[in-house]
Amino acid sequence: MSRPFVSHVAPEFAVNWSEDLEELHEESSRTHFIDVWTRRAILARVGRLPDAPTVIDVGCSTGYLLEDLRRAMPNASLIGVDLVAGGLRKAHENVPDAELLQADACALPLPDASLDAPHVGRALAENLPILRPAPRAVIVVPVGPGNYDYYDRFLGHERRYARGELARKGQAVGLEVLEDIHLGAPLYPAFWAVKQRNRRLYEHLEGAALEAKVREDIARTSDSVLGRFACRLEEQLLARGVRLPFGIRGLTVLSRPREPS
Repeated sequence: MSRPFVSHVAPEFAVNWSEDLEELHEESSRTHFIDVWTRRAILARVGRLPDAPTVIDVGCSTGYLLEDLRRAMPNASLIGVDLVAGGLRKAHENVPDAELLQADACALPLPDASLDAPHVGRALAENLPILRPAPRAVIVVPVGPGNYDYYDRFLGHERRYARGELARKGQAVGLEVLEDIHLGAPLYPAFWAVKQRNRRLYEHLEGAALEAKVREDIARTSDSVLGRFACRLEEQLLARGVRLPFGIRGLTVLSRPREPS
């Protein structure tokens, strides 16, 4: 039986994020307040696109953002990229007409000027030549270097980004910064407290013990009315121009300028 995606990684390539962990994680990420809010924020910032745009989700996991994009853009050509094969198989079930690629986010197998609107899950300034002139890239990254803990390490996050870091990187390679904000600011005090506890108590974890702890964390993750309220409050604050200087995730919107005529 053929795979529902094209792989651009070596067969022996391995990541910490196993397929059974992906299956466990997918149950919470569809409805969890911060993930729902993040997807909603991304969609609101994609901007005006051609009638039949090409849109890519880098780090598409099980395809929940691809589903949202399909509902919002029925004529779009959608591309999803991820390293975990199990997530890509689930994404195919959710959005069967999307083109799916198993690939490294920092080595995308796409030609230059081929996309109208990427959403990328990491900082990919070195790969943004794939963006057509004028349309935009919406980039979501973990923020707060002092909150980096075992969970980030297990997920393969190289860092949590500093305030304004991604915007500065984009400007350094000639991209225009359209927006640079935080998501999850009302939830940040509790998030910070948990991350600091993790750094004190669990930084030593490795191997099977580390995976077991991550598995336990994912199993305990749940949606909440308070969390949804906090995200809606933040959405209203952002609409009024209120930008808090901290949060759980950073969202940066970059655009590749048009070439001079």
